[in-house]
Amino acid sequence: MKAAQQRIELRHSQIPLKADIAEKCKMLNQKKATLDAKADISASTRRLSLLEKELAELEEKVRTTQRLIQEEKASIANSKQEAQEITKQIRAEFAEINTLSQQIVTDDDKDDEAVIARADAIRVEAIHAIERFLN
Repeated sequence: MKAAQQRIELRHSQIPLKADIAEKCKMLNQKKATLDAKADISASTRRLSLLEKELAELEEKVRTTQRLIQEEKASIANSKQEAQEITKQIRAEFAEINTLSQQIVTDDDKDDEAVIARADAIRVEAIHAIERFLN
């Protein structure tokens, strides 16, 4: 009987111990749930993979854009060079046209035709005078 009474007293004295164990189990279960959440990195891995893919695409776009910029710069430089060459050609051709245009005789033919007609008339008179003299 004494042993039974001691066991009853022991059981009653263990109530706070059981409550402490239950609390510790509850905290341990919460830590286990947190660990499980942290250990489940599949969602994070997927996000990381998507971010890495997006970064690779952006880097490719940057490389493409840089190449296009270089091509455009080269095109602009070529256009400037071609424009300078064409400008040089235009200036040379303009100078040639200017030189040729200075060789053009201006005015109309009426005054010159009148001078020639007077000279012809005088020549004809001179021929007639010589013929009269020789006759």
